[in-house]
Amino acid sequence: MPMKPMESKVCRMMLTSRMVLGEEHQKKACEGELEKYMDHCPEWLHPRDDTTNNWMDLDCKMTETIALVRAIGVKYFLIPDDPAMVERAEQVERVLFSIMNTMVYLINKICFAPNNPEKEFDPVYAQSRFAKKFVSFTKKLDPLLEGPFIMGDTLPIHADYLLYACLCDLKEFLPEPFEKNEYPKINDFMEKFYTYRSPIRRWFQSEESKKGEFIRPAKPHIMTLLPR
Repeated sequence: MPMKPMESKVCRMMLTSRMVLGEEHQKKACEGELEKYMDHCPEWLHPRDDTTNNWMDLDCKMTETIALVRAIGVKYFLIPDDPAMVERAEQVERVLFSIMNTMVYLINKICFAPNNPEKEFDPVYAQSRFAKKFVSFTKKLDPLLEGPFIMGDTLPIHADYLLYACLCDLKEFLPEPFEKNEYPKINDFMEKFYTYRSPIRRWFQSEESKKGEFIRPAKPHIMTLLPR
């Protein structure tokens, strides 16, 4: 069963940026059309049939989050009008879907096996395995960032919120490239998004923004592995 919108930290961040403040108002905003957010799931993420899920998306969190971000984007006019920018936003989604699922697959299925009690998660080994994948990810993401945001020096669109959330989770797992500023364009995006002069600042000033992951933790969390 898909997660409820209010369970998503990304959702709460986006609602706060739209001046939907407080738990009561956010719960109300999540009723109705946002409850059916999976209707906005892009075709490229649809399962092949009723019995299969995307094999990479072990907990379905990225599929659900992308659909939810799109639904919020439609409701609060965060989807760009320019077809070229809509296409670019989808390219960003695809790149994020790949790297976030690479992270979760590596953490939960390669570097940790919950069905094998003798194995323990080794974060250093996991990070070393992931570092090469991260380099490849940055090469794909860089040309999609007009700078500082996806559409350039303008209002953030729906995919900018998704990008920021994913980068925060990636930074939690692999902090070194961010701390060393190895990818200035990505660091600039994160800084400009964090300091953007809009209601989003209300979110970053809250204690809630500092708690937990946006989408996935940087440690094993899928206790029952899917079959190969």
